[in-house]
Amino acid sequence: MRAIRGKVGVVAALVLAVALALSALAGLGTRPQTIPAQGPWAIQLSDPQGAWDVCFDDPAMTSPTTWESTVTAVSAPGATEADVRRVLDCLSGTLTDGTVQVGTIEPRDA
Repeated sequence: MRAIRGKVGVVAALVLAVALALSALAGLGTRPQTIPAQGPWAIQLSDPQGAWDVCFDDPAMTSPTTWESTVTAVSAPGATEADVRRVLDCLSGTLTDGTVQVGTIEPRDA
């Protein structure tokens, strides 16, 4: 009986460890690791879930556009890399599923 209890404890610990590892890995795909040094920047969400839309209310971003399951917002004129980081931090706290990409865009000639 003692051997069975020991094996059940080992299996339970293993299942818990795998669950914790998977939950930690789940967030890795949602946030980009680097931000290009020079803007203007574009933040693109694919298949976003959660209350992420409040993050694009930031004055550093233009109104987002949506096409199918993709949402894109461009940095406003004068936005800095720190502004983009602030929006990404917001997305990290509100995006429950989906992916985030950050890139640069060619500025439009006025």
